[in-house]
Amino acid sequence: MLPCLPRNLRIALLVLFVCCPLQVKAAASAERGISVQPRGKGPGGAHLATSGLYGRGILLSSVRYHFGDDPDGKLGWADPGFDDQSWPVAEQVRWPMPAFNSDGFMWVRARMTVPGDAAGPIALCLSQDTFSIADEVFVNGKQVGHQGSLPPQSELILFPQDAVFDLPAGMAAPGTTLEVAFRAWYPPFIRTFGWFDFADFILDGNRNLKLAVHADRATTLLEWGPTLALNVLIGIMGLGLLAFWRWTGTREILLCSAMLIVFPLFQLLHDLGVLGLLTLSFELNTVIYIFLQAAGMAVTVEFIWEVHGLRALWLKRLAQAALVVFNVGGLFGQLATTPSTFDRLSIPVGMLAVAVFDVVTFGVNVWSIFNRRRTRLIAAALALIPCASSMLWLGSAIGGNFGVIHIEYLDLAFFVSALALFIMLGQSGWQAWRARDELRVEFEAARELQEQLIAPAVSVPGFNIESVYAPAKQVGGDFFRIMPEQDGSVLIVVGDVSGKGLKAAMTVSAIMVTLRGCPSHRPAEILAYLNQVLFGQVSGFVTCCVTRITPDGVITLANAGNPAPYRNGEEMVVEPGLPLGMLADTRYRETRYQIAPGDRLTFVSDGVVEATNPQGELYGFERTLAVSNQPANAIAEAARQFGQEDDITVLSVTRTVGLNPALA
Repeated sequence: MLPCLPRNLRIALLVLFVCCPLQVKAAASAERGISVQPRGKGPGGAHLATSGLYGRGILLSSVRYHFGDDPDGKLGWADPGFDDQSWPVAEQVRWPMPAFNSDGFMWVRARMTVPGDAAGPIALCLSQDTFSIADEVFVNGKQVGHQGSLPPQSELILFPQDAVFDLPAGMAAPGTTLEVAFRAWYPPFIRTFGWFDFADFILDGNRNLKLAVHADRATTLLEWGPTLALNVLIGIMGLGLLAFWRWTGTREILLCSAMLIVFPLFQLLHDLGVLGLLTLSFELNTVIYIFLQAAGMAVTVEFIWEVHGLRALWLKRLAQAALVVFNVGGLFGQLATTPSTFDRLSIPVGMLAVAVFDVVTFGVNVWSIFNRRRTRLIAAALALIPCASSMLWLGSAIGGNFGVIHIEYLDLAFFVSALALFIMLGQSGWQAWRARDELRVEFEAARELQEQLIAPAVSVPGFNIESVYAPAKQVGGDFFRIMPEQDGSVLIVVGDVSGKGLKAAMTVSAIMVTLRGCPSHRPAEILAYLNQVLFGQVSGFVTCCVTRITPDGVITLANAGNPAPYRNGEEMVVEPGLPLGMLADTRYRETRYQIAPGDRLTFVSDGVVEATNPQGELYGFERTLAVSNQPANAIAEAARQFGQEDDITVLSVTRTVGLNPALA
């Protein structure tokens, strides 16, 4: 027993169904679309039965049906003189679907009497309750209307709406009896279920029927308005989480937003089709519908594994395989026009795949309840989803009317769940964004401080100095400092802290402050001083090169693991030394050179040498040597264009005069 579950059960119910595999909705749609429903509550909403016109003029005992098509192809079965007494009676205007292996055709015939009070031109209204069909309607042997096209060039009508067909003038008058024939073709996937279908045939005045159809559609829109609004709000919340993701970059928020965007698209495609507000071809609707369904199921799997931090990859692959089998089978099964073994097996195999999907998602969420404390609430909600799916398949109610308003229970559950997830993940996203914003402010402050500590180099008497400092992030770990001396000499410190970002920048700040307190001007002693200060204070290490140039061109260098400088395009040989902060008592040796007026010294950080192109090739020492005598900006730009991976620092010093300013 989970001690925190009863206390949080109310919230857990709120998040119920949000990550539900969307095939549950597909199952609901299929069941609602092609099973027998009470009259007036078919896939198109409220039909004309609700207007009080149902059965107006029909002789129920005369409704008969026959499987197959007219064998001679002359549509003789529509003739009013045709003897249909051998045909079975369609009890309560209900008839079974044709057998799966049949050609899918069937005929329904009924005798109807035009009501005596019918006014104006007479029309026939056909109100069907099937999911998808193609049919033709005949009155006294003459075709008066059709929906879709029958084979061989079949074109199915998805969610057929109430249709009013005008009868030819003189055919019908109040009180006369007419023979109505209904020729229909059911596709293989409809015939797979072996359920019943029925239709309402209504004779009345043209104006009366059309007014009734418009009134019923308006009533249906009013009833379904809240359901449509719930789906729109779910989509808005999904877009809201998507905005949070753009700020935070959190993957679980991205996946949740994807679910909340896919679900209303998936459901609105269905609902708008049911209401007749969106008319797409059967094939296009099927492809879009199954694509959204598969996307929703895939996002569900990704969300479960992401939010719980699961590592059971084989279970994830099993769930993904199940959703592929279910959706691929559904796609080819629904688009098939001739029966095949594959189509026949697509339904049971699809149901098995759904069961596997539910078992996997149920199992991993139950496991997460006991092993993932942070996401226990979401896991508890997700574990209930297979139970809800089972209840749906067992035939539990999927919606209800509250006054004039119709509410789909799954839509309501998804909305409440989406609201709960939007609040919980939105709050998490807001906190992450606040933390990120605070970090951004800290980085900005660190960048401004670093700009003050590492200001662009300026020329000093006797030396022309250029510098480029390009951190890989907001702040970097490279540093340099130019310190003119009273005797006209110049002291140059160039270095690199291991790592990047804020931590490296903080170490750079400490080094720059330490340099100010160094009592010596000799390069080796400066390195030793920095090494003693940094030892035990930094987690990594620091490379550094200190160079002192006198007015007469004498160079004294000491190096602690930094790339050697270049003179006039050639690498200088310097005494090696360990990076700073590694050993407490490291001693450094100095190297001396003499440079003439016009000689150029170039210092680079390892960010130049280690620049990497998309193919993984390093910029390397050879390319660095080739450009080492160019201006600092050109060297840095060449490395950036090649592919910057680390902080880049380039410093060039050119001796301009040989005169000692102290003697001038």
